[in-house]
Amino acid sequence: MAKASFPVPADEPERLRVLQRYGILRAPVPPDLASIVELASYVCQVPHSVINIMSAEHANLIAAVGFEPTVCDRSDSMCAVTIVEPAPVFVPDARLDPRFADNPWVSGDLGDIRFYAASQLRTPEGPVLGTLCVFDTQVRQLTASQRGALDKLARMVVDVLDLHRHQALLHQALQAADVARSELERSNRALQQFAGQVSHDLRNPLTGILGHAENLIDIPAIANDPDASFCAQRVIGSAHRMRTMIEDVLALASAGGQLHLEPVNLNALVHAVIEDLDSPMRTHRARVTVEDLPVVIADGTQLRVLLQNLVSNALKFRRPDRPCQIVITAHAHGHGWEIAVIDNGRGIPPQDRQRVMDLFTRVHPDVEGSGIGLATCQRIATAHGGALRLQETPGGGTTAVLTLPTDTTPN
Repeated sequence: MAKASFPVPADEPERLRVLQRYGILRAPVPPDLASIVELASYVCQVPHSVINIMSAEHANLIAAVGFEPTVCDRSDSMCAVTIVEPAPVFVPDARLDPRFADNPWVSGDLGDIRFYAASQLRTPEGPVLGTLCVFDTQVRQLTASQRGALDKLARMVVDVLDLHRHQALLHQALQAADVARSELERSNRALQQFAGQVSHDLRNPLTGILGHAENLIDIPAIANDPDASFCAQRVIGSAHRMRTMIEDVLALASAGGQLHLEPVNLNALVHAVIEDLDSPMRTHRARVTVEDLPVVIADGTQLRVLLQNLVSNALKFRRPDRPCQIVITAHAHGHGWEIAVIDNGRGIPPQDRQRVMDLFTRVHPDVEGSGIGLATCQRIATAHGGALRLQETPGGGTTAVLTLPTDTTPN
C-alpha cells in the first residue's frame, strides 16, 4: 500500500469510525454552522473562514465565509496537517512555516494564503473531526483574545454537530418506536383474534364433555358405583378447570390491547366487583371494607378485570385459621393514584412477589388456579401507564398496589 502524502493521526481508524457515527457528510449541513463561520471571520477580522471536515481521502469544506464550500484532496489541505498537531495552529506567514510552505494553497498552485489559524474540532470521545480555520492573503497576527475566541467557536461547532447527531438518533429511535408500536398493536390484535377463535373452538366440545359427564352421574349404574361416580366427578372437575383456564387465557390476550379511556368511578366499579363475587364471599364469610375511592381515567372494563382478579385471589388464598378480611383503599401519590387491595391471607414470600406475575407461576399449588391472573393484572396496569406491585400486609397477608397516573397515557 502506498504511503499517504499527508500526516495521519495515530487514532485514524477510530477517528474515521467516530466521523461515520456523526454522519456529517451524509446529512444536510446544520444551518447553525454558517453563523459560526461568520462570527469567526468577524471576531478574527479576516475575510475567510471555513469548517473543514477530514474524511479518509478528502477535505470537506461544509461551511465557509469568503470561500465557496467545496471538496479537495486531503493531501492538498493545510488542515490535514493541523488535525495531527497537539494544539491550535497560528501562522502569521505560511511561506515561512516549513509545514505549509510547499502547500498548493500557499505556493500559488491553488491559492496564495499567507495568514492561517485553525482550532481542532475535537470530539468528546477524543478524535479530531477537522478544523475551524480562518485565513487571509495578507500577513497578520491574532490577539490572545481572538485566539481564545477561535477555540471557543471550534468547541461550539462540535456542540452543534453533537446536537444534530443526537437529534438524528432521537428521530431514528422514535421511528423505531413507531414501528415497534405498530407491530405490537398488530400482534395484540392477532393474539386477541387467535385467543377468541381458540376459546370458541375449545368451549363447544368442552361444554359437551361437561354435559355428558353431568348426565353420567344421574345414571343409577354410575351413581351407585363409587369408582365410576368418582371418575365422573374427576372429569367434571377437570373440565371446569379447563374452562377457567380458557377464560383466563382469553382475558390475558384481551388485556392491554386498545384502551377505551374515560372517567371511571372506582366506588361503583368495586361494588360491582363485590356483587359479582357475592356467592364465594358468602361461602367463605369474607368481610370487605371499601374506603372512599376516587374517579380515575381508565378503561373501565379492563380495570374491572384487574380488581376482580385481585379480590378473587384474596378469597382463594385466605387463611383457614382466621376470617377473611379484604380492604380496598386509594390515596393520591405524586402525579397519580395508588389503589390497594389488602388481605389477611397466606401472603407471598418476598422472593416470589415478582415471580408470581409471570405466566403460569403458582406459589400455592394446593389452591386451584391457572397462574395467569396476576400476569393479566400486570399487563392491564402497564397498558394504563401504571404499575402493579405486591407487598406484605402488616400482621400477615398480601397488599396488591395498583399505581395509576392522573393523566393516563396508554403504553
